[in-house]
Amino acid sequence: MNRIAAIARLQLRGRRDALLWPVLILALAFAANLAVFASIADQMTEEPVTGALASIYCTSLAFGAVAVTQHFPFALGLSVTRREFTAGLALFVAAQTLLYSVLLVLLQSIESATNGWGLRLRFFGLGLFDDYSPPVQFVMYAVPLLSMTLIGTTAGALYLRWRVSGLLTATAALILVLGGTAAALGYFSAWPAVGHWLTHTNPVALFAGWPLLLALALAAGSWLALRRATP
Repeated sequence: MNRIAAIARLQLRGRRDALLWPVLILALAFAANLAVFASIADQMTEEPVTGALASIYCTSLAFGAVAVTQHFPFALGLSVTRREFTAGLALFVAAQTLLYSVLLVLLQSIESATNGWGLRLRFFGLGLFDDYSPPVQFVMYAVPLLSMTLIGTTAGALYLRWRVSGLLTATAALILVLGGTAAALGYFSAWPAVGHWLTHTNPVALFAGWPLLLALALAAGSWLALRRATP
């Protein structure tokens, strides 16, 4: 357990910027949106909703990839086992997800209390989270954030295992699967059914349930790739 905690501390010391940059980019995106919508406040007739919250999710994905590709070779050079590295990284990712999700819940609460920062702006809550308690909101923020980080760790693990050819092969396979699925849905005129499912499914299932299944699959894929990865 001490070695696993040491790996988590290694992630923290080596990647303090990984904790700061997602928050900084989110703050810049928020400030930009606040300035833009404040400048046109008199012209707005509806409650504006932005998608800039995705910035913290995208930067977390990037962190996941960098955390694996940069720290895995170094850790193995210190005689750390693959299992210990994976457990330590998981501990750090869990702490990072916890920190960010608590921050997002707090900002969502402030946004609701101030009527969208005085502009009716929906930046953090997207209008979907208001009906849920803070613990449920936390889960709805945390699970997608965890999934995005694990997409990054999986990409990093694939690179370490099969280098660029592995990443390109995985990308090509993903494009084929998504493209084939879209084509099949169009051929069988099933897109309305997909839209109906999305609009009638409980938001908690959409934001937490299905992403949790994705996170579990990505965690397993990362571990399988790292088991045979070389520095």
